[in-house]
Amino acid sequence: MKKITLLFFLAVATCRLFAQTVTTVASNVPIDDDLILAPDGSLIGSHYNGTALSKLSLDGASEVFATGFDTPNGLAYDSQGRLFMADNRGNKIYKFNAEGNFEVFAEFTSPSGLLREWDSDTLIATSYAGDKLAKIAPDGSITDFLADSRLNGPVGLCYDEGHNLYIANFDDRRIFKLTPEGELSDFAQPGAGGWLGFIAYAQGYIYATLFSRHQIWRIDSSGQAEQWLGSTAGSADGDASEAKFNGPNGIRASSTGDTLFVSDFNTRSVRMVTGLNPVVSGREVLDAGIRLSVSPNPVSSPVASVRISLPGSTRATLKLLDSQGRLVRIVIADKLLPAGAHEFELPVNGLPPGIYHCRLSGTRGEALTQQLVIGQ
Repeated sequence: MKKITLLFFLAVATCRLFAQTVTTVASNVPIDDDLILAPDGSLIGSHYNGTALSKLSLDGASEVFATGFDTPNGLAYDSQGRLFMADNRGNKIYKFNAEGNFEVFAEFTSPSGLLREWDSDTLIATSYAGDKLAKIAPDGSITDFLADSRLNGPVGLCYDEGHNLYIANFDDRRIFKLTPEGELSDFAQPGAGGWLGFIAYAQGYIYATLFSRHQIWRIDSSGQAEQWLGSTAGSADGDASEAKFNGPNGIRASSTGDTLFVSDFNTRSVRMVTGLNPVVSGREVLDAGIRLSVSPNPVSSPVASVRISLPGSTRATLKLLDSQGRLVRIVIADKLLPAGAHEFELPVNGLPPGIYHCRLSGTRGEALTQQLVIGQ
């Protein structure tokens, strides 16, 4: 036990001091607001102080994706790979195809953040000036969703593994948690002042950009917040202890949850933070004895098999995600599994060919992910 404990704390120290690395993907590109991973692996980013969306490859090459807007803000994809953008002062939400052609999807007062509902193609939209949230159905119809006196310029939106919705105020940095049962509560308020740009969820944490303090904060599942990256304004890359940001604003996690993409508002740079680890509240990690495999892989049959090996009993959730981390199917949901080997059928019939991810998660935010390729 002493040896295991020592190794564990060495592992925690290593990931805190050395694992996270910040790299600049591109500088002086017209991306200073929300950003999102496209189905082809590139990034689409908003230029709030401009009129366009830009497409950025991870080798740093950028091009205009679509233009002609007022203040491009929040972004979201639906399950069909269609992109949506909130034009904040334009009071419209636009829908795009893969080529960048667009149309007005809905008219909505001061739209800011967008998020696809976890189990449907309905969009959740925040109204920055209206201090409320609405739901927008796939046909563009709008229904009120949430109004509360605590909302103060809401922008940031994200879900955690348990489908709890987090809502972040830009103006006062308050973050709220809305359970699937509809209970709204105060969750965190990172920092001592300034503005909060966007939030993202990865590896059991909420990550928040403190725009005017040049910092990224991390909040655990209990709502405890800590300054994680950044200090004074700057553009230094490298180890987490020395990296600097200049108005970090948009933030988005990769589908596997080990990378964050961040837009710097003041320099119009896109940064990449790699090496995230599943270190969660209570200093617990997913037991190294847990195994996850999928076969056949690639799969061309209607059903694949998922095998899980557990050294001890665990409450687990197993999901199939697409290449953008969007939920496709739930195989098991918060089920208590005894120690030993388990096998589950994973129906894949009717799914488009491509790369998917089987994600096994525990109740404390730990997770293992196995890539699955679905063929023709």
